[in-house]
Amino acid sequence: MSSPPAHSSSQSVKPPLCVDLDGTLVATDTTAESLLELIKASPWGIFSALGALFRGRVALKSFMSRRVTIDATALPYRPEVLAEMRQARADGRKVLLVTASHQSTADAVAAHVDLIDEAVGTRTDTNLKASRKADFLVSRFGNGGFQYIGDSSADLPVWKAADDALMVAPSNTTQRRAEQSVTRSRVLVKRPNKLRAIVKELRPHQWAKNVLLFVPLYFSHQYTNLDLVFTALMAFLSFNFAASSIYVLNDLVDLSADRQHRTKRNRPLAAGDLTIAEALGLIVSALVLSIGLAVAFVNPRFVFVVIGYVALTTAYSFVLKQKMIVDVLTLASLFTYRVMAGGVAVGVPLSEWLLAFSIFFFTSLAFVKRYSELIQIRADGAASIKGRNYVPADIPIIVSAGPAAGFLAVLVFALYINTPAIIAYYPRHQILWGICLVLVYWIMRIWFLAARDQMHDDPVLFAVKDRISLLAGVAVAGCLLAARYGG
Repeated sequence: MSSPPAHSSSQSVKPPLCVDLDGTLVATDTTAESLLELIKASPWGIFSALGALFRGRVALKSFMSRRVTIDATALPYRPEVLAEMRQARADGRKVLLVTASHQSTADAVAAHVDLIDEAVGTRTDTNLKASRKADFLVSRFGNGGFQYIGDSSADLPVWKAADDALMVAPSNTTQRRAEQSVTRSRVLVKRPNKLRAIVKELRPHQWAKNVLLFVPLYFSHQYTNLDLVFTALMAFLSFNFAASSIYVLNDLVDLSADRQHRTKRNRPLAAGDLTIAEALGLIVSALVLSIGLAVAFVNPRFVFVVIGYVALTTAYSFVLKQKMIVDVLTLASLFTYRVMAGGVAVGVPLSEWLLAFSIFFFTSLAFVKRYSELIQIRADGAASIKGRNYVPADIPIIVSAGPAAGFLAVLVFALYINTPAIIAYYPRHQILWGICLVLVYWIMRIWFLAARDQMHDDPVLFAVKDRISLLAGVAVAGCLLAARYGG
């Protein structure tokens, strides 16, 4: 027998709309985000958090609320849920935020979202989730006396009590069980395609950078050795997955900054298409696959190279990218590291000329990356690059240093053309001077485009998609072939 609703007759006609927070109003888990912020600020804090968890979920949430303040303005709010809340207010209905997150988080969200009449969260005694949330709402409004928006199987008891299921990104199982349990049901937001989100998060388009692993094989002129080609290919795949694991880690570290970026806000983690837990699993899986390929198909030295790459990129993600100039040199070093990794994979000693060219060339590209970001934030009216130690006033210095580094790379290549090794291998080595002209043109072009805010913030990715850059690559290959096989 249903208990009578604890509200007036006017409210019975217009039942309140109760909205969950994590996974519903926002496409993330605020407790997981708090834990992530804690680890970023103090990695050893994870042990204190584990100690609190042993005392229960309520103790963990209370601990996190004292150590971390959630920035409610940076959370990924779902526009469909906000629209439903806005319509409820227009209909004269009360809107409640009812969440298992800590009360402090609920209050912060309510202060930011001006559509919430009351915010109720977990306090010091009860974790307001599942049946406990249902009991709370029934005690306030009676069975069937409220409407509820949720997202997971934990919300099934609440939907049953409301007799009305408004679902946000439910799994197939959750949707089926809800539809079987309640009189009315509706899906507000469809569940994102997880496989598509995983592929996008791994960023396979960025694997183009790892083509640098084939450079030592080419310049050793052993590219007709199929065994070495296979080894280089396996090293390339191993490096791809190692790099992808760091891309995911980097997105975790930059989560709040990415949500405020004009393009990065669409990344699966920032947009909420992947959860923090799923991202952590993706990092581990990609690393295991990377190391497995290196052990099975390359050589033990290359395994240590991969581990070194992961360590350096992790240091970059957590510390080095926040250091002015150091971040640029680290980015350039990571590109050069790929060339060195290719040499280790196929057992080819590297030329000092190649390493010098690589350092200067990729230093120029790293400066382009920062320069294009500064151009964007200046256009957007921001004071600095979020998570980076650069401001628009740095632009003149970057414009001086960046192109200069690129021209030094061209100078290194020009000197390399007249070395005995090149003269011996390329009968018409003079044709290689054409590469210098192509490089000068391409370097200047990307700097011009960056100044016009027409450059993707990653110049390597830009080059892969840019028709003129691809034509420049064809011209370089043509010069190499003509110098080697020309009459």
